[in-house]
Amino acid sequence: MNLENYGVILKKLTHDKIELVRRWRNDPKISQFMEYREEITPEMQEKWFRKIDNSGVDFFFIIEYNGEEIGLINIRDVDFDKKTGEPGIFIWEDKYLNTGLAFRASFCIMDWAFYTLKLETLRAHILSDNKRSIQYAKARGYVLAENQENVYNQLYIVNESDYRKCRDKLIKYIR
Repeated sequence: MNLENYGVILKKLTHDKIELVRRWRNDPKISQFMEYREEITPEMQEKWFRKIDNSGVDFFFIIEYNGEEIGLINIRDVDFDKKTGEPGIFIWEDKYLNTGLAFRASFCIMDWAFYTLKLETLRAHILSDNKRSIQYAKARGYVLAENQENVYNQLYIVNESDYRKCRDKLIKYIR
């Protein structure tokens, strides 16, 4: 399964790409922003992939732009009864940071989550010292959930309407 919109392609994560993702994820430029920061071994990566592959509630994609694999994006822990899930993203290729490609990939997966999966709320956990990610989340309509001010791994939430308003404002700047 691939998703394509906003000039990016999101390709379903396949087994042959898990070592690439592990290498990206273990690099300090990525891991410093994650709650889990320890080295991920090949065995750990294999176990993780077996858990998420075809789970029906975890959807991981390689972000491709102009034929180049530039990062990873996902929606995990989808609860179809509660109509919620938790997206995540990282851009590996430094040359694509601050270019709008993260927004393009996020818009692609968030559209899919809201309009195809029919989710009503997305949630994101962001470390309180990760100011860049907090700003990025707010630009997509996320707000800090109640009682999260003094929590290190803070919960942010967004509904479809707030997301759409932010997307529609930003879209003209990223195309």
